Amino acid sequence: MRKITFITTVLNDEEGINGLFDALMKQSTQPAEIIVVDGGSKDNTLAKLESYLDKFALFKIIQAPNANISQGRNIAILNASYPIIAVTDAGCRPDKNWLFEITKPLLDGSEIHAVSGKIISETSSVLEHYSGLLSIPDHTTKEQEELFYGRGSAFRKILWEQVGGYPEWLYTAEDSLFALAANKHGFSIVHNPNAIIFWRPRNSLRKIAKMFYLYGKGNGRIVWGGEIKGALYWLRNHGLLFLSFLLGFVYPFFWLATACLALYMYKLIALPSLIRIRKIDNDWRRELYVPLIIFIRNFASNLGYLSGFIEYKRNPIFKENLDKYLGN
Repeated sequence: MRKITFITTVLNDEEGINGLFDALMKQSTQPAEIIVVDGGSKDNTLAKLESYLDKFALFKIIQAPNANISQGRNIAILNASYPIIAVTDAGCRPDKNWLFEITKPLLDGSEIHAVSGKIISETSSVLEHYSGLLSIPDHTTKEQEELFYGRGSAFRKILWEQVGGYPEWLYTAEDSLFALAANKHGFSIVHNPNAIIFWRPRNSLRKIAKMFYLYGKGNGRIVWGGEIKGALYWLRNHGLLFLSFLLGFVYPFFWLATACLALYMYKLIALPSLIRIRKIDNDWRRELYVPLIIFIRNFASNLGYLSGFIEYKRNPIFKENLDKYLGN
């Protein structure tokens, strides 16, 4: 047993509790401490958590009604007894060697401060399958290589202290900003593809749209991950596509414009991802599902970005908090 504190936050997630904690019981390396912060669950989540109290050496449940994810994680880390923090979300299922692999670079040398792991989607439908393939971070890219997410990562408590904790004024994109701040402070971040977390993607188009809307809104609030001109450009294209389609019922020649614009958007936003998916997936249904998910994701995330950006501009507290956080 190593000096590691495992943390997670939960809220009305009784279905995800068993998968996570059953997997933790099977870890090749056990955490010295587990801290779970419940944000005010109304279902059977607390009862399920309490059923695991006697199965780990040190298991703490902290109730924090109305706490968001950032607040919950900060509460957990504040109460952590050990210098290395491992984190994932309820609903995820860590591989049996995940805790060993996600903390190995931290335990092997003091020059590493944070570690990201590999996310593998665990699916039961065609939609979930392609949603997962399109949602998993690609840590081979420069943008992603220095980020670590709350879905599966580990870091030193001193990093959390010096960065100023997770940004509690953000509802989404909080882990992206946390990682960005850690990078700005000069902390060393590495990716370990052997630290595997299995994750269940959203199982409906509505849930996919909501997820990316919230992601986009979070990015808009911190003006990161894109520019407002880009969001407006793509929202305009979506608007024109929808308008030309409706006008086609009155003036059918507008459907030609609809087809041309759809082809243009397909080429720019769907085809690059489709080419990548074709290399790893042989199912012909990818040709339908990938463009559909991409179009919905593009519209929802850009709409969310616009909403978050408007809040950023209208409410000075977002800019003040951002400047304070990154300049801490």
